Amino acid sequence: MSVSVSGPEGRERLLVAATALVVVLVARFVLGLVALVGSAVGFSVTAFPSGFVATPVGQFLGSFVLYPFPFYVAAFVVLAAVRPLTPRSDLRSVVRHAVVAGAVGTVALAVVGIVPGIVLSISGGTWVNLALYLTTVPLSAGIVDTALLVAGAVLARSWLGGGGGDEVWAAEPAPRAAEAEPVDDATDLVDDAAPPVGGVRAGRVPTVLDTGPSAPVAPPERPVVPAHPAPAPADWSRFAPPTGQSEDER
Repeated sequence: MSVSVSGPEGRERLLVAATALVVVLVARFVLGLVALVGSAVGFSVTAFPSGFVATPVGQFLGSFVLYPFPFYVAAFVVLAAVRPLTPRSDLRSVVRHAVVAGAVGTVALAVVGIVPGIVLSISGGTWVNLALYLTTVPLSAGIVDTALLVAGAVLARSWLGGGGGDEVWAAEPAPRAAEAEPVDDATDLVDDAAPPVGGVRAGRVPTVLDTGPSAPVAPPERPVVPAHPAPAPADWSRFAPPTGQSEDER
């Protein structure tokens, strides 16, 4: 599986893997430095006849660089290519991938330890050294380095933005149309965040915006009432003479 470093995704993988490995190197350096100081205090040339490798400096370089070097290479390849990590990876995936990378690094230590195990077994006349270099020696170093690698991967995810939301080389996705906030209508201008009045929240009051000059409204028509009404015609019938009786009525 090839890793492309030209894109942001490839750079993220390399950066997370390198950061996790740097944490392992720093921890290994501190542990080796403490052992170096302890060995230098009681060092005696006659007590260490095996040459430079048995000196405090040789032991420091062996525990920090030479012996765990296969673990560094195998773990970095796994985290960068086989089980890649990014700042956006969830914590469970980070721990799982780091454990897988540590297991592969431990196997690499056992494979590389075959050669020195055979050499020491031949020179010592026993095959116990080969068994130790295939089991206890790589396991004791691999368990510690795997724990450091898991811690380094978690710290790399946190430092590079996965824990707090700030992601490296990651563009913030645009909100989807379904999640976009609805725009208030032009006739709805009341602020929803206004404090309630008298313990009861006021409802929305629709208002009409003045979008332009409106046509004049004609007033309602009123009935025309004359100022001085004309008097009613006089009734002179009461002054008429009575009608005469006819011959039949007499």
